[in-house]
Amino acid sequence: MTRNFWRGAKQWARMLHEIGLPGAIILSLVVIIRLSGLLQVQEWMAFDSLSRFCSSSHEMSSIVIISIDEDDLRLVGGYPVPDRDLAAALTILQAHHPSVIGLDLFRDVPIEPGHAALVQAFRTMPNLVGTEVALNSEPSLNVKPPPGLPLERIGFADVIVDADGKLRRSILASPTWKGDVKYSLSLRLAQIHLAARGVPFKHGDRASDPLQFGRTKLPRFQPNSGGYIRADANGNQVILNFCGSQETVRALSLKDVLQQKFADDWIRDQVVIIGMTASSIKDIFFTSALQETLTSRTSKIPMPANQLIYGVEVHAHTVHQIIDAVLKGKPLIQSGAEGWEYLWIITWGLLGVILGILLQSPWKTLVSLAIVSLVLTIICHMLLLIMGWWLPIVPTLLTLCGAGLVTSFFDRDLRFELEQRRLTIERTYEAVHNGPLQHLAIILRSLGEEELLSGQLGQQLRSLNDELRRIFEHMRQNAATRYAQLYLRGDLLLDLRSPVSEILYQVYNHTRAEQLPGFNTILTFIPPNFEPLKSRRYTLEQKRGLCLFLHEALFNVGKHAGGATRLDVICTVEASWYILRVIDNGPGINLISSLLHEGQGTLQARAIAHELWGRFDRRPNHPQGTICELSWQMRRNWLNWLRDVITRNGIQ
Repeated sequence: MTRNFWRGAKQWARMLHEIGLPGAIILSLVVIIRLSGLLQVQEWMAFDSLSRFCSSSHEMSSIVIISIDEDDLRLVGGYPVPDRDLAAALTILQAHHPSVIGLDLFRDVPIEPGHAALVQAFRTMPNLVGTEVALNSEPSLNVKPPPGLPLERIGFADVIVDADGKLRRSILASPTWKGDVKYSLSLRLAQIHLAARGVPFKHGDRASDPLQFGRTKLPRFQPNSGGYIRADANGNQVILNFCGSQETVRALSLKDVLQQKFADDWIRDQVVIIGMTASSIKDIFFTSALQETLTSRTSKIPMPANQLIYGVEVHAHTVHQIIDAVLKGKPLIQSGAEGWEYLWIITWGLLGVILGILLQSPWKTLVSLAIVSLVLTIICHMLLLIMGWWLPIVPTLLTLCGAGLVTSFFDRDLRFELEQRRLTIERTYEAVHNGPLQHLAIILRSLGEEELLSGQLGQQLRSLNDELRRIFEHMRQNAATRYAQLYLRGDLLLDLRSPVSEILYQVYNHTRAEQLPGFNTILTFIPPNFEPLKSRRYTLEQKRGLCLFLHEALFNVGKHAGGATRLDVICTVEASWYILRVIDNGPGINLISSLLHEGQGTLQARAIAHELWGRFDRRPNHPQGTICELSWQMRRNWLNWLRDVITRNGIQ
């Protein structure tokens, strides 16, 4: 028993290896492609799509954007905005007690008139933060901060975009080329806003050290975070969680501020950021992760895939996400360790392999993989929405579907090969049973009933020898024609592609012409009429079965119905059922013996009935003899029809 167990286990392991190997190759190939970085852009696009379809909140953001558009530039006399108008706007905003004001405008040189008023505003407003450009290696590309502001009220406006030109990350802290650690405008605004609420800011001496507000640590971007492969992770960066910041950002124009067309609570205790939104000033980036931006609010296209986002909006989203993470516990984007990500990918790939093996059908596997892929997408979307986890979805879907389908098709081919072997063995046995074995049975019966002359016995043995040799050639031709032929005893080779009534006539005439004991005493033959069967279409397998049934039933009459005087072959339709019935008035059958010892002919008949979704019956004929009957439905229901279609097309 133990030996049989291990033998079976080894066979199963060998089969699993043969079937699962192609899926494992696909899985390994996807992992290698991801490691090479070729799936980066696709993973970014998937991440943007999941973020864009996150539910938007009706809650207003705590960030207010003061946008300077083309109308504002015409109002103040063009670009850049004079210091006088900027100082007036700052004075009006400060009177409404904002939490902090961020100036996303470069003011490293005076822009008269009104420069003195602007300098005075810088000195008297402790919650005002200016901006600079500080991270370029070429000093001439950097922009100095406004003069007179202390270092703790200066933040850089440098941004980083991905290889596809879209913005997904924000730099919060970074060393300059001189080695100094500087902070972004967004971080400075969040720092002052949270400090007013008693939340301290902590940071080490290096830019790469963790950033922490109270107990909340901001997850630092790594070179292989999420869908990134060997990305630039210098400084301290975060991936923007646009999924968690789809709230509406309130925007006022510079004209609205100068004319004081706003409510006090719009500004009080809010983070106010002043920046350019004029189309002539190219402070814009691209994003696919937001449902709406300032540029798309007037667009008629709902949720466009690619949108323009102004630099001031980028700062607004970054500040909003930091504040919500600290005060409301909303998640920032994070990802698991690289090893866990690949374990995640491999696990789903193995699930695809298992589905391909268990379902044993490419169509079932395809439908199942579609359902599982939908479930996987929902899981990734919910984890992103609820926990901020960015899981690799593109390589996971590729391994799941690729490994599953390849395994399924390979499994189908292997099972098809095994089925062809089974059919070859079965057809060979049919040919031997319906020919040489029947011939041998006649010889043995003759030896038992009478003495055969040596010449007669030799002739019959030579005939049997010739018949055995012809089987190989017939089977070779049969396999070449996809078993569209059927070999019967003697030289009869039936073309199963012919009409069913025609080939049944050939079977009847050929078998009836055999020199069998049961046929010698028959006085009455009722000619059969197989024409009623023409009203239905049959597969090759079904035609083969009908021919074998008729041949076996007639041959049994010839072998066993000694002394019979009547043979009827009836083909009719009764109550929407086809009936093919062979009746004789011979000695009859022993029911108990036939039930206990079913021969190959009986097994064939039951298989034929199953193929036709019908019934097989052998019973005594009154007053004597045997009835051998095969019946099947004249009209098939849709399930039978579908089964035949699948059989004809070789779909397992």
